[in-house]
Amino acid sequence: MFRRARDGRRRRGSLLLVVMTLTTGLVPLSASSASASARIHIECDFHHRKADDPIVYPRRPGAAHLHLFFGNKSTNAFSTWTSLRGAGTNCNRAADKAAYWIPAVYRNGSLVKAVAGHFYYRGVHHNLGAIKAYPPGLKIVAGNHDATRPQSTRVVAWSCQGSSSTGKATMRDCGAGGHVKVLIKFPSCWDGKRKDSANHKAHMRYATRLGGGRRGCPRTHPVPVPELTMAVSFAMRDGAGVKLSSGPFYTMHADFFNAWSQTALKKMIHNCIHANREC
Repeated sequence: MFRRARDGRRRRGSLLLVVMTLTTGLVPLSASSASASARIHIECDFHHRKADDPIVYPRRPGAAHLHLFFGNKSTNAFSTWTSLRGAGTNCNRAADKAAYWIPAVYRNGSLVKAVAGHFYYRGVHHNLGAIKAYPPGLKIVAGNHDATRPQSTRVVAWSCQGSSSTGKATMRDCGAGGHVKVLIKFPSCWDGKRKDSANHKAHMRYATRLGGGRRGCPRTHPVPVPELTMAVSFAMRDGAGVKLSSGPFYTMHADFFNAWSQTALKKMIHNCIHANREC
């Protein structure tokens, strides 16, 4: 009798899983739970500024608004995966030759210095062991440079350097001597096919919360990858008189061009994210 009851519960559980999958269109992820400790932390200082964008305006120098570039030392309008791999990096891990960039920040018309760049590759999917490395040359844009109002804090959030509290949709007053910090989160579900798309976003999707602390990928984008968060701090205490080269503060966005050593990236994902460790 006990066995029949247990089998009945198992069948009901399986039926519930099927119904959830069909109604949500999501790929349920199971196994070990995601944790805040499952992440890779990279430090890359600001390196140079140019009105270039090798993702949105490839081979068109000066066509973009002014950008601040981090990581790869060579990034310009003509950058390719091959050129980035052959160049140097100012990241604290030599294997990371990826290019990262954001719009320039102005305060009362003067450029504001970026004082710190931290890049976090997090395991946010329930099944940490299923997370794959980005493919070589993957290009992604996160955030909306045409935004007309503050964006969702799940994509762009403002905080203060040294603060671990929840980010806000608008800039905070970080007090005397404080530095405003922006956090830009990239999607962590890939379609498994394209390394770019017309709007530089359609080949990626943000993971969806399934309840119980789980996140899943839609069937159209079934490959879980690390969730990249760019955290950049600026030498300013609040948002008074602040504009971006792309427009108001709420047009903040970021670009990522993968040029990691694939061997090193896969090893770090295995040793850190799959193992639920912070590295």
